[in-house]
Amino acid sequence: MTHRENRNLALIMAGGQGTRFWPYSTARKPKQFLQVVGTERLITQTYRRVENFLPRENIYIVADSCYLDLIRESIPGFDRDHLIAEPAPRNTAPCMILANVVLQEKWGEAANLLVMPADHYITEEKIFARQMSAAFRYAKHPGIITFGIPPHCPHTGYGYIRFDPGVWDTLGEEDFYPVREFTEKPELNRARKYIADGGYLWNAGIFVYRLGIFHEMLSRYAPYYAEKYRELEKAGGGDSLNGIYRGIKPQSIDYALLEKAREIRVCKAKYFWNDVGAWSSVYELEKKDRRGNVNRGEKTVFLETQNSLVFSTQDKPIALIGLENIAVINTENGILVSDLGQVQKIREVLKKI
Repeated sequence: MTHRENRNLALIMAGGQGTRFWPYSTARKPKQFLQVVGTERLITQTYRRVENFLPRENIYIVADSCYLDLIRESIPGFDRDHLIAEPAPRNTAPCMILANVVLQEKWGEAANLLVMPADHYITEEKIFARQMSAAFRYAKHPGIITFGIPPHCPHTGYGYIRFDPGVWDTLGEEDFYPVREFTEKPELNRARKYIADGGYLWNAGIFVYRLGIFHEMLSRYAPYYAEKYRELEKAGGGDSLNGIYRGIKPQSIDYALLEKAREIRVCKAKYFWNDVGAWSSVYELEKKDRRGNVNRGEKTVFLETQNSLVFSTQDKPIALIGLENIAVINTENGILVSDLGQVQKIREVLKKI
């Protein structure tokens, strides 16, 4: 076990397949390794954001080892020893368990861990760094800290956190509230009630906790995953660990642990956040012309068209005539034409393809 002065760590989860960004994103090169929003790859933006408050030796990435070359392209000088190789995609609960086993062996159970996806878009990075640093200090309390986004519409694609606005702990400039309930992707009428209530936040999927506390909470609330944790610890690595991991039931950390646990606190995010969950997110985030169109292509013509998106990596002209709320995605892997409000159905398309 290694003893280091700075015991705050970050884990960037980069194992997603990015299916909702077909035809630009594919299993060979998913969206976290692409310039979906902005001028840098999403994982590059994420890694740089964490480097603002942690040294490189404290930052780890968990992903399939087949993505190592893409990681090194995205993060020059990345240390192979800081890749936690995921033997198979098993969702966030097994992914975080594997990482916890590896990092606790290296850093000890008293180290703090920030867990975040590789493919979210966040601005106001100084505020992000300040809030994460406060969460590290607050992690001396037993439990898991999550970050909630104040909702501005009844979005049905996000999980919701119900918190107690009348009870909180303050650390520096940040307040930490008890979490009463997690609700995953409610239907529209329910989401509208949450917005009207005011005691709900969107779940950003960003967590901070002590490594030892994570294992304790699994034992208390998720005995199946606690047992798999112990099996992975005993395996020590190699084919034995890979076999155990491939056999774990895939589940998100929200369902496996957070919905059941009581020791959860939420901090309201004060930075801008978007999960970049679909092509509609690209439309929302990119600069628009006077008719509300977004152009990410070299040779695009909008004629009597408004509130639409063109995203092209090909050297061919694209023309939209008399259209509204349309997405046209043109890449070497295929062409997608969709109503912007229907782009979430790409997974249904991929099943047919």
